[in-house]
Order: sequence, then structure tokens, then C-alpha cells
Amino acid sequence: MSFGIYIHWPFCLTKCPYCDFNSHVAKTIDQDRWSMALLAELDHFAEKTADRTVQSIFFGGGTPSLMPPATIARLIDRIGARWR
Repeated sequence: MSFGIYIHWPFCLTKCPYCDFNSHVAKTIDQDRWSMALLAELDHFAEKTADRTVQSIFFGGGTPSLMPPATIARLIDRIGARWR
């Protein structure tokens, strides 16, 4: 059975007046800490869903384009290594 993975990046440069998503204005972000936390969460769920296939990956937020490209690459690499 296939499933999709949603990766939430809750940070924004400003809060849009119409936005009701779980998002927060952050002038600085501890990128390494967030990257490690997201990787740990992927590992946690990979143990519970190892027999399934990832059909899609969606980055949402907040403003996921604020995520460094290296972090995105690590997340996609980890997904590729943990699921088929």
C-alpha cells in the first residue's frame, strides 16, 4: 500500500493576515536542529511503515522555500533510503 509524506516547515518571514496554518514568524531558525528533528521523525515512522511505498512527498508550511536546499536533499535522500 502506498502513502504520501507531508513535511511541515512552520516558519515564515511574516504572518499573512489570511493564514490560519500552524506557522510562526522567525527571524532566526536553528537549521541543524530542525533538520535532525525531521530526520528523526522520518526514521521513527519508517520503522512503522517499512513495508509500504512512498507515492508522494509534499513540503508545506509556513514557507517551505525557506528550508535550505541541503536540508531538502537530506530529507529526500532519507526517504529514498528508508522506503521504496
